[in-house]
Amino acid sequence: MRIDIDRSAGAGSGGAKIGRISQLDNSTLLKLQAGCNYINAEIAKVRSRVLMVAIGCAILGAGLYAHLYRRNMRDPRLPIGGAVAIIVGYAAYQHRELSKKYKSIVVTRVVAALGEGLSYSPHSRFTKQDFLDMDLFEKRCEKWHAEDEICGKKNAVGYSILEAKATRTEGSGRNRRTVTIFKGLIVRLDFNKNFGGHTVVVPDAESKILGGLFGESETRRRKDIARLENIAFEKLFSVYCTDQQEARYLLTPKMMELVMEAQTSLGVQIRLSFHDNSVFLTVPQDADRFEVHLFGRKVSPELVVGDLAEVVRLAERLLDTLELETRIWTRV
Repeated sequence: MRIDIDRSAGAGSGGAKIGRISQLDNSTLLKLQAGCNYINAEIAKVRSRVLMVAIGCAILGAGLYAHLYRRNMRDPRLPIGGAVAIIVGYAAYQHRELSKKYKSIVVTRVVAALGEGLSYSPHSRFTKQDFLDMDLFEKRCEKWHAEDEICGKKNAVGYSILEAKATRTEGSGRNRRTVTIFKGLIVRLDFNKNFGGHTVVVPDAESKILGGLFGESETRRRKDIARLENIAFEKLFSVYCTDQQEARYLLTPKMMELVMEAQTSLGVQIRLSFHDNSVFLTVPQDADRFEVHLFGRKVSPELVVGDLAEVVRLAERLLDTLELETRIWTRV
């Protein structure tokens, strides 16, 4: 997705000054490109080392097998398996070391270029229980992984963006398989007040299927369907809540328009959850922009950023729309 973000989005309001990659100053662009060039050179070196180790292991494995063959030990699994194990182990080690360099050099610079005041950590504090508490997905996850968290602040309101993956195992025997419940970005906006209720916004099609054929999940059964006045919004989403008045207060006409606009702009099905003292937004994605690969396209600022700048801007627009800085959201 092209990065098409107005630099003035956060200007004068205490937020990140986000702009197109092409609009960054020459000094920043040079730093980003230098970081990418360094990592691309390191990738080439690692590939060469892995290839040399693979060739060496193959020669040693063949020699060992020839030696064992002469002794009537003709099972090739030991020499071949040993060679493969060494190659895989060495490649994995080199990849881990390369990933550390990539995140500390390239990703850190890209995040800094996205906006003033943004920080990056390769780790995330977002837990499996946090994911379950959002109540945005019908299936409960069994395995959870979250990493690569970007944190920012606007008008004294904090927000974070992280990559996450939630999966579960279904079936048994030959039918046993791993099902991905969610993979992508999770945006968290921290309020200055706890919500009295819990409101979730999910795809309308999902609601019809689950409600019509299988019944709602246990947590959804404790919520009511909220009726809103935006027909276009209700065609795309279903809203479940424990407090009808609070749900309508949160999902103002302006907020609903922003959610629909964001879904169109990002080109994916987004979901929202309002509960405790936070707003959560999920943006499904397949790309691992914070991971480096030994084989594939060269690393570039545009490739790393992807639509991340769009998501940062969306987080700050949500903050503006909800007007979290006003006294109405002060904790009581």
